[in-house]
Amino acid sequence: LKFGCPWPCYLQPATCAKMAARDGFVESSSEDQERIRGWALHFAAAKQAAEYFGRRPRRFSLLLGHPEGAPLPENAKRIHFVRHGQGAHNVWRAQEHAAGRAPHAKRGNFGDVPRGLHDPDLTDRGREEAAATQVLAAAACSPQLLVTSPVRRAVQTCLTVFKAAIDRGVPLLAHELCREQFRGLDPSIYDARRGREALSREFPQVDFQKYVLPETVSLNASVSRSNGGAAADEAAQLVADPMWWLCGSPLGACEGGTNETSMMEHAYGFMCWLMSRPEGEVGVATHSLWLLALYYGAFDNPGSNACGDPHVFYTGELRTVLILERPAPATSGGCLAAYGSALLGSGLTGQEQDEVHPQKRARTVGDRGAVLESLSLGC
Repeated sequence: LKFGCPWPCYLQPATCAKMAARDGFVESSSEDQERIRGWALHFAAAKQAAEYFGRRPRRFSLLLGHPEGAPLPENAKRIHFVRHGQGAHNVWRAQEHAAGRAPHAKRGNFGDVPRGLHDPDLTDRGREEAAATQVLAAAACSPQLLVTSPVRRAVQTCLTVFKAAIDRGVPLLAHELCREQFRGLDPSIYDARRGREALSREFPQVDFQKYVLPETVSLNASVSRSNGGAAADEAAQLVADPMWWLCGSPLGACEGGTNETSMMEHAYGFMCWLMSRPEGEVGVATHSLWLLALYYGAFDNPGSNACGDPHVFYTGELRTVLILERPAPATSGGCLAAYGSALLGSGLTGQEQDEVHPQKRARTVGDRGAVLESLSLGC
């Protein structure tokens, strides 16, 4: 795996130079840096496994070297990714690390940590970051669709950064699959969102109905999962987020809670949805860990910009990238799959070997062209 700066930016050079002055990985704590490196490796390994098992029929990669101003291919989109501005939880976590403590804000100690950590707001600095990015977006972005994580800090960032597009009437959707990621059976409360109906009331400009899960889990069944650590009224706030409360995924089974594979699948599933839409230019407000899963777990890594540590979006960072979709390439030795059931069962027969192996068939009939063709397919 080659780490590095995988996001060639298609904003103006002055904008890119301004963004280069900050580095989200460097700004992370040493503890988080180690976790980020591990996550990137996990995402890449899970992606490779998904390809092996045929779960990646659609492939997405960064379109590099595209001439500025040239029309995009039909199977490409221009996407403006922005990480949310600084949130209250970012400040709290930094304070905990500085004090030598591991940040611990879970369902079991919900009442013992600052109440604002549940689906936290942007800080004053976070709002300033979003406002500064708004200037860049207004000058360089013309999205036809806006998509945001349903987590409040991302919604607040999206409303500010893409204000010009919203004022023009560009539709704005919240989508569960680009939300903040978490792992295990005891995720942090700042990774949980408020309920769909509460979010709809707070942000009427955003459509939360189509792609955000409803509050379908009964409180009585859910309170038993709080391990007695949260009062019923506090649990009622947390249970309004089914994915977080149940530590699961709508896309597959999660043994032991959500994990890096589910994070990767969410990013890949989101890209399948987004690339199937008709809009050619889209703005997406999301989170740094989701973006890490997107690049290392969903994109085909161009492998040409290795420069050290994984690239992490800093708070409020906007990057414009061109995404190209293509079908999965021909596999190496694909015809060998015909032997799989025999190797797992009663074994091979002479007839199976003659019927399956194209090179043997070609040699039998003396067809040199068929041999070359089978070799080109990896058979």
